[in-house]
Amino acid sequence: MYRKNSKQEIKEWINRGMWGLVPIYGKDGGNCTKIIFENRPPVIIERRIHTILVKFAAIFQKDIRLIREQAREITGQRSMNPLPINADIILVPFKMRKPVGKDDGALGYFFSSAIENILEGANGARVILKDGQDFDVLDTFVTAKHHMGYAHQIYYHLHKHDMSGASSYNICRECAGIYDQPATKGDIANLSRNIGKLVYKLDKLQK
Repeated sequence: MYRKNSKQEIKEWINRGMWGLVPIYGKDGGNCTKIIFENRPPVIIERRIHTILVKFAAIFQKDIRLIREQAREITGQRSMNPLPINADIILVPFKMRKPVGKDDGALGYFFSSAIENILEGANGARVILKDGQDFDVLDTFVTAKHHMGYAHQIYYHLHKHDMSGASSYNICRECAGIYDQPATKGDIANLSRNIGKLVYKLDKLQK
């Protein structure tokens, strides 16, 4: 069990094929994080997921609070948003456990690029990774699929931004309004929600 999570260690995890972070309780009941890898055994870290997320974002010169704000701007959702670390690393949240303590946290995250499928489970949903690993989550099947839909929405938004050179906090003029009328925040939020629902439905049809 590792006791440190320096930036260098996190870079090593990424190079080894890091695919996710799962909250667990250690033997002493403390909060730990299980780092999930592609085709490798997991590593247990004696740190809360939030602490690791802060340092993970810092490697890419990002502030985790600004990442959350950016996600809210794109999806129109107040919480449970995927975290766009960059255009190609988007962390999808799932409820992984029932917290014992008030500040223990329930959420784990998987790279959107690592997820092969979402299936119905006995008591929620199951996340299937591309190497065959599977994880039971407490979200319902529909909710878990919505998380993936929002991850796709963020991915397409960021890549569109990369191609257009526009600000990632702006919506294209054609999407933001018609007849040269400015869009309100409510208009943009509704548009983002509708895009997320559309992506979810398209993803469901493809399965």
